[in-house]
This record gives sequence, C-alpha cells and structure tokens, in this order.
Amino acid sequence: MNIIFQIDGGIGKCIASTAVCKAIKKQYPKDDLIVICGYPEVFLGNPDMKAFNFNDMRYFYEQYIEGKEYRILAHNPYLETNFIKGDTHVIKVWCDMFGLSYNDDMPKLHINDREFNFFGNQFGAEKPLMVIQTSGGARDQPNKYSWPRDIPQATAQKIVNVFAQQYTIVHIRRPDQLELKNVITVPENLGFRGIAVLISKSVKRLFIDSFAQHAAAALGKPSVVCMLDQQVVNRFGYDMHHNILAATPPNKPELRYSVLSKYNISGQPTEFPYNNEREIYNADEIIEALRNEISYEGKSAAVKNVYIKEKIQQENNVVTQRLRHLAGHIDLSNIKQVVDIGSWHLGQSMEFSSVFKEAKIDAFEPVPESYELCVNRHNQLDEQKKNRIHVHNIALSNEPGDVPFYVVGKGIHPNIDEGFSSMFKFNSELNVNGNGEHSLQKAITVKADTLDNWCKTNNVKEVDILWMDAQGSELLVLQGAKKILKNTKIIMTEVGLKPYYEGHTLKPDIDAYLEGLGFKELKSSFELNGFDYEANTIYIRSEN
Repeated sequence: MNIIFQIDGGIGKCIASTAVCKAIKKQYPKDDLIVICGYPEVFLGNPDMKAFNFNDMRYFYEQYIEGKEYRILAHNPYLETNFIKGDTHVIKVWCDMFGLSYNDDMPKLHINDREFNFFGNQFGAEKPLMVIQTSGGARDQPNKYSWPRDIPQATAQKIVNVFAQQYTIVHIRRPDQLELKNVITVPENLGFRGIAVLISKSVKRLFIDSFAQHAAAALGKPSVVCMLDQQVVNRFGYDMHHNILAATPPNKPELRYSVLSKYNISGQPTEFPYNNEREIYNADEIIEALRNEISYEGKSAAVKNVYIKEKIQQENNVVTQRLRHLAGHIDLSNIKQVVDIGSWHLGQSMEFSSVFKEAKIDAFEPVPESYELCVNRHNQLDEQKKNRIHVHNIALSNEPGDVPFYVVGKGIHPNIDEGFSSMFKFNSELNVNGNGEHSLQKAITVKADTLDNWCKTNNVKEVDILWMDAQGSELLVLQGAKKILKNTKIIMTEVGLKPYYEGHTLKPDIDAYLEGLGFKELKSSFELNGFDYEANTIYIRSEN
C-alpha cells in the first residue's frame, strides 16, 4: 500500500514531520511512504520515504494512485483542538490525527559524510562557530520584523557583541531581513542542506521559533531558543533546548485580527503589548544561557543522551575519543559512578566529569608526587566538580597490604615520565645500562587494596565505567574486583601486547578473565597506544 503524507507549511514544519514519518513507518512497516511537501530536501537520505515537491509531481497519479492501494494523510494539525489550546506538541497532534503511536521520537535529518565535508569546509575558521537565527519575518512585512517571533534587533546586537571576539558568529537570514554587525551572513545560495551542516558544526546556537531550532533538534544540537510564551514551547519546542520565554506583557493588546491564536505571526502593531522592544527579552538572561552548558537536571534519558553525544563530539580529549567508540552500543544517559585507576594527573577524571554531569568519580593514584599533583588540580576545580571527584592515595591490586611500587619520572630519567610508574620492575630491555640494575626506577612502598574491599567499605554497589591505566597490573586489579565486576557496565583500559615489565599481564589473559565474567571486547575500539607494546581497548557486558 502507498501511504501519501501531504505537508502544508514551511521548512520547519517539514523538519518536525520527520518524526511523524518515523511513527508512520513503525505502524505500517511494509507500506511505502510518499511525502508531498514544499521542501523535499529535508527528507534527502531518509530511508523511510520518497519525497516530492508540490511543484514537480509529473506522473504522480499513474505511479502512486491509479490501480494502487493507498491511504491519504493530509490533515492540518494547526486546526486541531489540542494544538489550538496550546498544550500539545505539533508532532503528537499529527500522530493523534492519524491514529499513530507516538513515543516522543525526535525529528531527524540525514546528512552524509560528503555533504558534511563539502559544506563544512566553507566555514573553516580559527575561532569556534556560533550560529544564530534572530528573525523569521515574512517577505511581505514592511520592516521584515515580527515581534511575536523575532528577537529585537537591539537585543540581538547586544548578545552578538558579547560573543563576537571569542566566536565566529554566522547569522542565518535572508538579504531582506534585519542585519547585525560583527557577524557573517550565511550565503543565500548555501541552501538548507548547507545550513544544516553549519548548525551541526557549531558549538553555540541562538534561535527563535523558526526552522533552525527544528533543524538543531533533528541534528541533536541543544540550543538556546527564544519563545514568546509557554504555549509556543508546548506546540513547537523541544526539551533538549534551553527555551527562554519573553517577559509577561504589561499591557492588554488589541486583538482585532486574532482568530484561533492570540497573536498574528505577522506582528500586527495593534497587538503589541509592551511599552518598548527592550521589555520583550532579557538580553542578560540569554547571554548567561549561552555561556553556561545546558543543565541535565530533570531531563529524560533520551535528552541526556543527546547532551552527552554533543559533548563527546565537541570535546577532543583522551576520554571523549574513547567514548566515541561506544556510540550505538550502550546507553550512556545514566552514568553515575566512574572509577579512574592510575590517575597520575587527574586529567581523565576531569574529562569524565565534563561529559557525565551527574557522575561521581573516584580516582586512585598511589605515587605520592602524582597524588599531590591530583590534589592540587582538584583544589582548582569549581565546586560542582570538586564535590563529584574524589582522590585516593592507594594502589589497587588483587590483595590488600603494603606493596613495592617502582616510580619513574624526570627526576630519574628525562625521557620517561611518571605515567610509567608501576607495581613491576622494567625488564632488562628497558634497563639503561643493561647490567641488571633497574636504574630507571626508584622503589617505594605504597598501600594497596582490592577494588572489591574499597567498594564494600564505601558502599559502592555499581560501577558504570572502570577506566584503567595500571601499567602492566591490569589483570591483578581485575582479579581484586571480581564481585564489583558483576555490576560493572564498561571497562576502558590499556592492555599489554608485549611485556616490558617483569610480571607484565598481557591481553590474552585479560580477555579470557573478562570473558569468563560476562564481558566482550568491543573490537572496533582496539587501537595501539603509540607503540606495539600496548594498546587501548574497551570491554562491555555481553547483555549490552
């Protein structure tokens, strides 16, 4: 059967409708979905349907109607009671109209790698990208400004001036719309697909209720969005965005042209309920929202996943590079406990805290000098991160007690850093003078415990991510964590390939041990760690 879905309206409505298309295909997986709309470029690359432009439907009847089984879905959600009341999102209204199950699916745009590279190269800049759309006024408006939807020009300019030195700001606007200073105007011939890439590459975004905020939602890009009131948010907004409402109007408007909604989107002067445009939005509130990361508090798992994915893509550090391998393999929305073994300088704990804003992170570092470095860096953190990260001056192994530890560092040899300190001595291949004296290392005694003991003492019942840089003693650490590993989701670790310590535990033994505890290696995550003696890899529980 052919399901013919007609969409009357602008490009933003088309973007939102991609979530409806997903619901249609879930309910009718064997049927062909045909979309008729004004912006078929929105649906390019989408495997769920074929899209046609209203202006080019040659032979449509012969192809999809004549002699075919078909169903027409062509009702206007803007005329439905729940939409007019302003308490239901347009996507759900659409689904309800067509008798479709709606599970809060988000709209989705499909941008291929070639498009991303082709369009993305046009925005190469030394500074990070910030994208704004501050006006969506219709072409027939005299001043191209609609107060119920647009950000006033003076307010928008104040915001731009704050960020212009730090960011390359690209302004999405038509040539006939209001111009701002200190911005780059997006080329009019760039087209929708190019603008989508621009939004995808940006690190900060400020939008109004227009197509760009729908595109940002469809691309998984949390943004600051200015909306007139809560009804507009209910109808068109997305929980993933930081939605800022206009101030409550001080005056009663004259609504002679209002029919099914309070304000005319064309911005009729008689409807203006403020004393001046400066009253509509608080520029300082918008600036603060753009400066701060969007809060995870109260967000759904789906939205948290969007935020985490965005963070992993934006930041390029040791942790985020490794986390990218987990995309599509495991849900990262509920990471509450991270254990960082062999922290050295606290760097990875800090990187984890930036991605997982609700996680408690426990870092273990036995070397006194490195522990002091961790404590000093911890003291410099903001209070929120300081309260979530805890540093412990112990080694983790398969048995508790005092153990010898072999420290290296620039004070011992200028070419070997503290990261090579280990419970084991270097083997003879790495001995400086080759006479059996391990002159690259200084022997000290440190306190050790098992991770199982530590978890029991500290009432840690689950570990979401176990991060290890244990310099050859990985298997010993895992042997001392047999109980807690039953409630561990992800292990991200170095593994030895060739021994360069005496007693160095190697990958085949680690593989076998973890497989026996229900873990599987994520093969795509395996990568050499600078040389062929060791590698990085990830293990996840088999049921994930």
